[in-house]
Amino acid sequence: MLATYNAFAGRSVQRLAALSDGIFAVAMTLLVLDLIVPTTDAVHSEHDLWRALVALSPGLLMLGMRVLTLGIFWVDQQTQLNHLERSDRDLSWIHIAFLGVVSLIPFSTALLAQFTHYRIALLIYGMNIVVIGGAL
Repeated sequence: MLATYNAFAGRSVQRLAALSDGIFAVAMTLLVLDLIVPTTDAVHSEHDLWRALVALSPGLLMLGMRVLTLGIFWVDQQTQLNHLERSDRDLSWIHIAFLGVVSLIPFSTALLAQFTHYRIALLIYGMNIVVIGGAL
C-alpha cells in the first residue's frame, strides 16, 4: 500500500496550537522592548522620575493596544483549533501564513505609535489587522 506525503503531513492540531502559542508569546514579548527605562542622567528626583514615566504613557497605551490585539486574535484562533479534531497540510500552511502576518504586529503597531500623524502608518497597521482577520 503506497501512502502519499499529504496523508501524513500536518495532521496534529495540537502541534499547530503549540506553534501558535510560541509565535504569539514571542510577538507579545517583543512588544515590551519598545519601552525604554528613563536614563539616570535625566532623573535626579522623584519629580523627574514621575515626569519621565508620564512621558512613557503613550508607549504604555500602545503596548496595551498591541497586547489586546494579539490577545483577541490568539483567543479566536485557539477557539477555531478547539473545534478541529485533525489537520492537514493545507490547513498547516494557512496557519503558518496567519502566524507570519501575526508576527508583523510588533512592527506595524510600533510604526503607528511612532508616526501617529501619518496615514500610511495607519494604513499599514489597518492592512495588518485585515490580513490577520482574513487569514483567521
